[in-house]
Amino acid sequence: MDTAFIIGNGESRNIFPIKDLKDKGIIYGCNAIYRDRPDLCDNIVAVNQEMYDELKEWYDKTKPTLKIHGPNDISQWNYICNGDEENDLPDGLKIYRIWRGGDIKRGSIRTIDFSLSRGSGMSATVLAAESGIKNIIILAFDILGARQWELDSPSREQNNIYKNTINYESRMGMKAYLKYEWMFQLRQITKQFPNTNFYFINRREYLEGNPFLKWYLDQPNIKAGIYADLMRWINGFRDDIKWFNL
Repeated sequence: MDTAFIIGNGESRNIFPIKDLKDKGIIYGCNAIYRDRPDLCDNIVAVNQEMYDELKEWYDKTKPTLKIHGPNDISQWNYICNGDEENDLPDGLKIYRIWRGGDIKRGSIRTIDFSLSRGSGMSATVLAAESGIKNIIILAFDILGARQWELDSPSREQNNIYKNTINYESRMGMKAYLKYEWMFQLRQITKQFPNTNFYFINRREYLEGNPFLKWYLDQPNIKAGIYADLMRWINGFRDDIKWFNL
């Protein structure tokens, strides 16, 4: 197979029949996907220790024919490419590798270096890229908050299929820095693996509603498309896809 699918847990996943991905490529899932799709994935990645413990307990009981990857199994690569400097800023961006935020009045300022951060979704993407596979399709990484299609500005509402369940934080809104972390890491992955083709699939509202996305999906080896394009891909009509113009 020449294709890997990296399935995120954004709520846009609800509009696509992910069961149809079976046998169309190597499937990487994240965290709690086993709860409702126990027979879908070839690999499941869980970077959070508590989530991995839950996943491993299920794995040890059921002995499924898939691989699980925990905090100690992910790549040691730190999202830094040759020639990168800590304070590099691609044209059009004010935030890239380093994020600073918090409550200035209370004196609680937090600095995050995204090269040190680890999440299951981007870790799964790196694992697939390091395997040497030719095409990597990334779906349901919504990045913005839930129900974006109802809003004119970017949503901050918590967006996850499994929100408010065990081993998922109960939050009304997404963490302010997460979208920047995910986009930074995705751009760095596409730079690190220039011979791999990446395809970022989501609802049109999440592609058009994210004003930052065009600055991050700027490498020649990544394209964006909607879920209808993914259906064309798995049905054998790759050449008919008109990729999204961000």
